[in-house]
Amino acid sequence: MSRPEDEVAIVVAGHGDFALGLASAVDLIIGPQHNFAAVCLSAEESPSDFLARLRQTIEDIDSGAGVVVLVDLPGATPFSTAARIAYERRGVEVIGGVNLPMVLEALVRRQGRRLDDLVKIMAEAGPAGIIRWSPPSEET
Repeated sequence: MSRPEDEVAIVVAGHGDFALGLASAVDLIIGPQHNFAAVCLSAEESPSDFLARLRQTIEDIDSGAGVVVLVDLPGATPFSTAARIAYERRGVEVIGGVNLPMVLEALVRRQGRRLDDLVKIMAEAGPAGIIRWSPPSEET
């Protein structure tokens, strides 16, 4: 699969197989994606090993347009690890509380967009993808 230049890369990271689950859903819904990766934190993995793997993944998929790291839980290890990398490396953004609508929106709308514009789109898509179902009202 080719890697378009100047396209924002996206990494999903989280506890257990959370990130793999999102990546699997993406593959099912819109097909395989370039410049997209999932990084899972296992219970046995040290924070320093996770940092090294996440850092390497970011380096591997960055085409030059930047990377957004979407993590499961704000403040937890995947989030703080991604934030540490973003602090050290230009062109890395971190968003916590990822959901599937946010990931899909980012992947289908990233073509030709700048990093900061894509981050704004994702920040809006996440909450918009949360809907409480209620039964239809009964009118008599």
